[in-house]
Amino acid sequence: MLRAALLAVCLAGFGPVPCDAQSAVSQARIGVLAYLGYEDALVRWHGLKRYLDASVPTHEFELVPMTLASASSQIAGGQIDFLLTNPGHFVDLSKDHAMSVLATRNVQRSDGRFSAEFGSLIIARANSGIEELSDARDKTVAAIDKMAFGGFQLAWREFDNAQINLFTDTKSLVFVGFPMDGVIDRVATGQADIGIIRSGLMERVLAEGTYSKSDFTFLNTNVTFAHPDMLSTRLYPEWPFAALANVDPALRDAVTIALLNAKDSPLAQDGRLRNYWSSPVAYHAAIDLKQAFALRVENPSAWQRLAGLWPLIAIVAAGLTIVAALALRVLRPGSDHISNDAIPNSAPDRDMPSLTKRERQILDYITEGYSSKEIAQQLKISPKTVEFHRANLLKKFDARSSTQLVALAS
Repeated sequence: MLRAALLAVCLAGFGPVPCDAQSAVSQARIGVLAYLGYEDALVRWHGLKRYLDASVPTHEFELVPMTLASASSQIAGGQIDFLLTNPGHFVDLSKDHAMSVLATRNVQRSDGRFSAEFGSLIIARANSGIEELSDARDKTVAAIDKMAFGGFQLAWREFDNAQINLFTDTKSLVFVGFPMDGVIDRVATGQADIGIIRSGLMERVLAEGTYSKSDFTFLNTNVTFAHPDMLSTRLYPEWPFAALANVDPALRDAVTIALLNAKDSPLAQDGRLRNYWSSPVAYHAAIDLKQAFALRVENPSAWQRLAGLWPLIAIVAAGLTIVAALALRVLRPGSDHISNDAIPNSAPDRDMPSLTKRERQILDYITEGYSSKEIAQQLKISPKTVEFHRANLLKKFDARSSTQLVALAS
């Protein structure tokens, strides 16, 4: 209504300065981390978009779903004015992109209370014999992404404190990508022994009836008793709402005021749980964790790098042993040939990444030469959703183009 009234005033020429229909309302784009998938992000934050549309009538707001990998390029490409993501992702992005936090999210938890803090939950299948963090040794662990904050790094720190290196001490560490529900599915179906998810997600899944609490064992839940949702880690500040440095100060201030006044609005919710926005909290805990992760994982010491090379050293040593044995056989008197059985097999084929049902469907269509629009028509989903899954497929196969993706998937 406010937007329509403002436009009518402009068109009638009653405003303080002349204006036209196209300049009356400008676009403002909010990048939102789609950790449960593209479509979920649009539904989850639609109420906030409508609230800001009504509260800031000079602008119309657009939701721009993003992944952990795509956000930086979207910001650099001018596709985002505001940012709504987890604190670890915010810390990473702020290294390369100047931005300021306008407000911090407060979320209604499972017992009805609101909290500006969250953590991670570490799960295993019930009756699997996995009861403690130390049981992760030689097990398969599933998470979202190496750079996921609530979906991996919070739990990484707890395992690290328990003297478990998730990268070297487990049987395998599998990063499945968004949506995060897939981690729960993998644990429930036995594809993974242990899963790492954001706190609050399990409560939602249990409330929907997809699984029951008795299906799982929850690890390290004695870490804190001050939070209503199940936790396996310490608490960290909730998601920030940030503005990029190039946002007009008047728009930035208007959005800040709107967010801080959104508490009683039924519009400004996340689609499932009530939330509101408070003045920004300190994000030092997130910064400390990111620095620890970078020190231990991304930039390890020379000794740690050497330790990480032991599997490769063992393979090389085994290869040299085989070569030496073959050489001795050739030189042995009476041995004038080498049988085919003595020749070591060539390197095994590249392991295929794990795909969701939807990703497998889209990959099949891509290999058949279908465009995103054609795939969307076949699956009755939006082209943007197809592009979201295509981006995940490129990342999982480490491919730079659809052509390379098809070649790797063949």
